Amino acid sequence: MSMIELALNDVACSGCIGKIKRQIQRTNGIEKVKILSGSGKIRINFNEDIIQSEEINRKLYKLTLRTFD
Repeated sequence: MSMIELALNDVACSGCIGKIKRQIQRTNGIEKVKILSGSGKIRINFNEDIIQSEEINRKLYKLTLRTFD
């Protein structure tokens, strides 16, 4: 299992962050998602055999855009 930390600097409210967390957890290959309070980051544990970090980055970016549309 691998781990990646990504910044959520553009996400202002905790409700939006929670929505993003719930959506990203549904992705195949993602094992655990944790919001790092006060740092504006999200920590994702994932299985590299199923999903790559670049794909997680793209998905998170799309989720962030959809949350604010």
